[in-house]
Amino acid sequence: MLVTGLDQQMIYTLRAAALGVTLGLLYDMLRALRIQLRLRRWGTAALDLLFCLCGLMGFLLLILRGTDGRLRLYLPLGLAAGWMVYRKTISRWVLKGFLWLLDLLGQALKTLWEGVLWAFSFPRGN
Repeated sequence: MLVTGLDQQMIYTLRAAALGVTLGLLYDMLRALRIQLRLRRWGTAALDLLFCLCGLMGFLLLILRGTDGRLRLYLPLGLAAGWMVYRKTISRWVLKGFLWLLDLLGQALKTLWEGVLWAFSFPRGN
């Protein structure tokens, strides 16, 4: 389907902006994971590659579905606008929320592991 009308172009621009916000959320989630796990060079590179592949796949699917594969200027502009609005408004709090959730998950796994170790510990007699 080739987008021709101004109303259809605006709808796809808003979809591109929604994709930008979604990519911002994914970026913050992977950033929180990188911070929590203290990943070094290769771990950071792997997460960056994952983010780039997800972003590229999402953008290409948006272009293929909306404009029959024709790159229109309003799609990258909408994507950039969505990304910037997300990064400048709520990204800081979302990152703190993801870090808090990962910390909570780490504590729960640590408690679970200690419970497993306690369940399989044998008393040491004299």
